[in-house]
Parts: sequence; C-alpha cells; structure tokens
Amino acid sequence: MALNARINEGKSSSMILSKTIMGFWAAAMMTMMSVNASAAQGTSPAQVAVTPPSFLQLEITSACTDKGAVFKIINRGVKWPRTGYLRLYRADSKSLLGERRLRLAPGQKVSFVVKNKVMKGHPVAVWVEPEWYKREMEYDASIKCN
Repeated sequence: MALNARINEGKSSSMILSKTIMGFWAAAMMTMMSVNASAAQGTSPAQVAVTPPSFLQLEITSACTDKGAVFKIINRGVKWPRTGYLRLYRADSKSLLGERRLRLAPGQKVSFVVKNKVMKGHPVAVWVEPEWYKREMEYDASIKCN
C-alpha cells in the first residue's frame, strides 16, 4: 500500500490525501493445476484453469472545501466481478454515516461531498469493502475539515 499526502499551497490550505490500494491483481494470468480425474478408471489427469481473484486497485483523493469534504474514487484496476460497498464513517467514533453499493468498471470515477453539517467538526473516513474477497477493515482515506 502506498500513502501520499501533501498540503495544497493554492487558495486554501486544504489537504489532499491520495491513497492507492494495490493488490496482487492478475486479470490476464491463469493458474494451471492438475486434478486427478479418476485414478480408478485409468484416465489421465485433467487440467483445470483457475483465475485468481481481482483485488482492489483504487485511487482515493479527499479535500476540504467551503461546503465540506470531497472524496473522489477512481478504479485503477479491472472491472469488479461483483458489487462492493463504499462506506462513510465518522472516523473518531467509527460510527457509520452511510453506505452505497456499487460496481466499478476500469477507470470509472465516483465522487461525493460530505457536508459540514453532517461532519460537525469530526473527521470522516471512507472504506471500500468488496463482496468477492475478505478485506481487513481499515480506512482507505480520512480527512478532518475545520
């Protein structure tokens, strides 16, 4: 996992947090394994192609604006094989603020604003949970806007 954070020296001192989630992703690779078909019948072993699971490859950016926190998520990997959940938390209390079910194509972008009246001075965080493999619960991006 790579985490890049920098302070934007533009008009405001908003923080841009970019986190790339890299997995062991191999869409084009296939693993060949031998399976003993039926030794009692005298047949030869069969070849079975097994495709490894597609792991998340996301670019997540967060920034503070005058309206609240803005999160932008880009799928840098392959098309998701199933849906996943984008979950928004109040980071300090780990309470769930909302969730959205989605399925992203390669290069697809999702963005949303968490309004100041929802944040109420608390930091907010995003976690993406895929349905096709188990992933430890750890915030993918978080931000606190004053």
